[in-house]
Amino acid sequence: MLEDELTSILADDDDVKQLVIVDSTEQQELARKLRSQNRPFLIKDFEGAFNLVKKHRQGAHSGGHLTKRHGVLQQLLRRRSVDDLAVVVYALPLRLHIDSKLLKQEVYHQIERMSDFSDGIFVLYGICDALRTLEHDFNGSTCQLFFLADDNGATVDDCIALALGGNQAYANGLTNNNIMLFLTPMVAAQWQDLSEDFTLMKHARFKKIAKVDTGLSYEPDFDANVDRCAKHFSLYPVLLRGNTSVIQKNYLRAKKGVSINGATP
Repeated sequence: MLEDELTSILADDDDVKQLVIVDSTEQQELARKLRSQNRPFLIKDFEGAFNLVKKHRQGAHSGGHLTKRHGVLQQLLRRRSVDDLAVVVYALPLRLHIDSKLLKQEVYHQIERMSDFSDGIFVLYGICDALRTLEHDFNGSTCQLFFLADDNGATVDDCIALALGGNQAYANGLTNNNIMLFLTPMVAAQWQDLSEDFTLMKHARFKKIAKVDTGLSYEPDFDANVDRCAKHFSLYPVLLRGNTSVIQKNYLRAKKGVSINGATP
């Protein structure tokens, strides 16, 4: 659900010398978007990603250097400096949101797996109810975790709060505009797959649907998707200006934190 935001922070980051995407069905659209931005990367299975990181670290110790950059949960794996990062991206299935217990189980499992070879993990989830205690539960982990927090230091509620600039902006949108359904480009692209989540819309008295424009243009059918969803639920579409400030700030914070506090590679 955050692949647009992830594309935006990785596409132009020259500090990332090695970008690896763990192979899965979920990574296909992310890979397409990164290619559209001419961002080189490799696609590897989990073991292959582990081995590439190991080789990357050995290069740091030997004083050698890698070749040119190769062509859902994101990990920041550092070498000696913030301008020489190896990043592994693991996109988890959207369907996990159907079952909060399953969502929590899978996110926790993958964090534990990837902590084995990571200096830090940037967790691209909000609270999502099921993950409300995630930060506390991993507080003693030897691998540092970084979360999506707004300017008040609170973990964002979900992808909508992220797109609007924080939890308060989300609350203001609900209160001031009486908008009950928010669509970012990715939510709009997936709304038919998430239609069960919107079932109550047909029985409620909601009148509006918010098109949240984050300034990202990786989903060319955004307007059409919003119009189809609005028509399906008989809602009036309105435009809300969003941004990517929250994810940009937290990405930079994660990079800095890994550089300063990460384990010696």
